[in-house]
Formats: sequence, C-alpha cells, structure tokens
Amino acid sequence: MSFFSSLFRDIAIDLGTANTLIYIRDKGVVLNEPSIVARERNSGKVVAIGHDALLMHEKTHPGIVTIKPLANGVIADYEATEELIKGLINKTKTQFSFGIRRMVIGIPSGITEVEKRAVRDSAEHVGAKEVYLVAEPMAAAIGIGIDVKEPMGNMIVDIGGGTTEIAVISLGGIASGESLRVAGTDITNSIVRHFRKAYNLAIGERTAEDVKIKIASAYKLDKELTMTVRGRNLVTALPEEREINSPTIRDAIATPISQIIISIKKSLEVTKPELSADILDRGLFLAGGGALIKGLDKKINEETKLAVHISEEPLTAVARGTGEVLENLEKYRSVLLSTKRY
Repeated sequence: MSFFSSLFRDIAIDLGTANTLIYIRDKGVVLNEPSIVARERNSGKVVAIGHDALLMHEKTHPGIVTIKPLANGVIADYEATEELIKGLINKTKTQFSFGIRRMVIGIPSGITEVEKRAVRDSAEHVGAKEVYLVAEPMAAAIGIGIDVKEPMGNMIVDIGGGTTEIAVISLGGIASGESLRVAGTDITNSIVRHFRKAYNLAIGERTAEDVKIKIASAYKLDKELTMTVRGRNLVTALPEEREINSPTIRDAIATPISQIIISIKKSLEVTKPELSADILDRGLFLAGGGALIKGLDKKINEETKLAVHISEEPLTAVARGTGEVLENLEKYRSVLLSTKRY
C-alpha cells in the first residue's frame, strides 16, 4: 500500500435507529454513540452529535431541537442523517486521514430500493468513494462467527432499536425471514405508556430506557428486581417518584415481546424442512441490544422449543460483521446487496 492510499480510510458502519457504530479497517469498532443530532432551531446549525446530543435530549429549551434521524432502521431525516454520519466519522479522524475510500453499511433486510438508495447517497455525500450495503442479519451472523456460506441453516434474530431482523441463512443468502418493525424502541415506549396509564406519571424516554436495562425481563426471574423511578404527575403536575418491580414491567412489555416471538414462529413455519432440521440441531442465535433483555432466551425457548444462544457482545455483532465484510470484500462479495440506479 502506498503512503497516499494509506491516508484514505476504509470504514464499516452499523447505522442503527438507537445507536451508530463505526468500524475502521485494521482497528475494529472504534465508536458506539447514540443516533441523535442537536441543532439550533432557527439557524439549523448543529450543536451536538451522539452522546453530547443525547445529554440534551428532552432537556432542551425551545431554541434547540434534538432529532433522531433514523426510524425503524431507515432514514427519516435525510439531512440530519448526513450530519450524524459526518459528525461521528469526524470523531474517529486522525491527524493524517484525508478521506474515505470504501464504506460498508449494514441495513435492514426489508427496506425498499428507494430507502437503500437514500443510505447509499448519504454515504457518498459524506465522501465515500465506494459504498457497499449488507443486510443486518447477514452482518450479525458473520459478526458472531457463523460461516454463512456453508450449506447449513442458521437462524439469526437481531433485535435492534428500530427493527427486529429474523433470518434463516444458508449458502451465503437469506432463505427465509422477516424485517419486523417492532424492536427495542417499542419496548421502551411500552414502558412510557404503562407509567402514564397505571400511575398518571409522565417519564422521559431516557428514564424508560434505564428501566428497560435495569429491571425489564421477558421471563420470571429467580430474584425479582425493584427500582425507583422519577417523573411528573399528570394530575398535580408536580415531580413524583414511585417504586416499580420487574413483574410489573414484564407485563408492560409483553406485547412487543410477544410480537417478536410470533414473527420467529412464522419464519420457522415457512422454512424448508432440511433447514428446519439444521436449526433444531443448532438452535437460534440472538444478537442486538434486545438480546440483553433478561430471560428473553428462556421465553423464546419455552415458545419454540429451540436452544437459544445469546451472542457474545450482542450490541456490536452487526458492526463486527460489517467490519469483517470490509476486511474481506472479495470473500463476501456475494452477500452484498445491490441498489438499482435509475
């Protein structure tokens, strides 16, 4: 590699609804920050990106607005998405890096051609010379060390922020599956709704996320958990705190958890018998932030009778997979998604 070509970087991105992760060739995952942008309302000037913008979220005055530019795994705000990608890439810049040569981006398997092109265009606008797209469940499978090219059925369930990607992978392709637009954000929103309905207590998104991480569970726990939650009483308009326990939150999130499990069962129903036999032998693999919900593996096992394996570091599985594709582009060329040019 010449000195000048070494100044151009190769980057892989897991562009997520909740978090965006960046992988740089030869360095691994170097950044994991929330997918959020804060800008001045009048001038449109970006004032913060990622962690810094999340600190402002739900705490801003009318002059500053926070934007989550991705919804259900796809671009909802084109301009803010470019600002997000550009800002996060700039955070990883070294003194001597000029630009981006190749970029591999993980995207939901169920997105349309128009949505694919929006992702590709965003990458090109931030300076990438070559852009490659890979389906998130394929990236997750590669990231957790599965040989996706073998003639063997592997079932991946990647529960992200905006989508749950369910896929049976064999011979380098997705044999069956679904991109379900019910995922981590819906679980968080179920917690917010529960507090409003049951206790007349308005809580913020960040508080609900904290409840989800600390005490949410999909299955009865050996030792049930409790925590104190603070919010605003909708009747008195005064600040209030309330103690909450894990069985209550389990009931509150039962609907989105049930929707995910129904989709897993549906995908199993349409899987070819030979691939079903492989899945029975191997079980299914859980990735994404949703895999960390306590007892979810037990709940899926109870409903499907399959062994359920939670991948190591499920939050970074897609990013590591897109990085692996970046490092071995020729090997994985057949798993890349094409986008039609019009």
